[in-house]
Amino acid sequence: MPIDRSSIVLSTNRKRLLVLLTLVLCAATHLVAQAGKSPSLVWVKFSKDFITQHYATDSAVGEIVSTAPRPAKNVHRSTCGGQDGEIHIGIFPDSIQWNHPQGVPSSSLATNNTEFGVVAEPVNLTPATAKLVQQLKGKETTFNGYFRVWNEGHYQGEEADSNPHHVLEIHPTWAFQSQTADADFSSPQSIAPMKGYQGYGASHFRPMLESLTKQQWLKVFEDDQFVFVQLAKADNFYQLPVRIQGGAQEIHGGTAVTVNVYSDTVRKNLVYKQLNVVSNEGSRIAGRFQQGTAIKFLLGIFSVNLETAMKAAEGHRGQDAAVFAPQALEFFAYGVPLLPAVRNSKCVEETGD
Repeated sequence: MPIDRSSIVLSTNRKRLLVLLTLVLCAATHLVAQAGKSPSLVWVKFSKDFITQHYATDSAVGEIVSTAPRPAKNVHRSTCGGQDGEIHIGIFPDSIQWNHPQGVPSSSLATNNTEFGVVAEPVNLTPATAKLVQQLKGKETTFNGYFRVWNEGHYQGEEADSNPHHVLEIHPTWAFQSQTADADFSSPQSIAPMKGYQGYGASHFRPMLESLTKQQWLKVFEDDQFVFVQLAKADNFYQLPVRIQGGAQEIHGGTAVTVNVYSDTVRKNLVYKQLNVVSNEGSRIAGRFQQGTAIKFLLGIFSVNLETAMKAAEGHRGQDAAVFAPQALEFFAYGVPLLPAVRNSKCVEETGD
């Protein structure tokens, strides 16, 4: 019986087409999954006593004492991502000075009591300040600044003297005092947009804020000793187009105002409503916090205010009773950025939105 070679070719071509279609569909499914994937979440617990001892009732500006800080030797550059001209100063758990209840960590993963440390970060460092920081090593020091709670992934992986496992930073740190090191530094003016620095733009902050509102990942609950906060892994500095929604309020150590956040500078694409923005005392940007004012970009960092989170968690005991607490999200503003936003860690600038 003769072989019908045309049918063999046709059959082979169909198989190839089916394989190609399968590959295309798989790729498309992967892309959809990547675009809509849930953020990486972790539950962290914070001691209520630690919050009460360190936070004002209206502000995340405060101070912390370390009996043995461990500064890094090198100052970061000012480029993009987390490179904001800062130096890391490690504060390990056993050097945090506070009224420490027996066996209660200041902060740790929700599933254990392995206590996290804290990192103080003076920014925009001059050579003179960087030299002064080195004198603090092993000497009791009080650090003043903004309590920044954010998940950059530093709660796991390798540790360094200047970078213990943590989700809490004093970032930015604008003052430190140490009698034993004969060091006294106070410069709120250092908290300003850094020369040569670029934050992330809408390609980063829009999906982060949309995931928060749609998936409601900023949840909180409590027990007798701890506030439990759900944190998503996210980036560091962002540049936000905003419009001021309310009048400025004086808070402990600074100024607060609410803003609406947009993904475009003409403010047609609203991304997030009623975000709390704070700045420190002596900040130049606070002078522009007038109701109705549009600010092309604000450069700064997101954080979770633990005092607000603790209030939101009241009466919600156990993870099954966790409540969404977007009011705990806030943005610490350095000011108006000096350069355009970037879309990746290679400092490639964004082009439109």
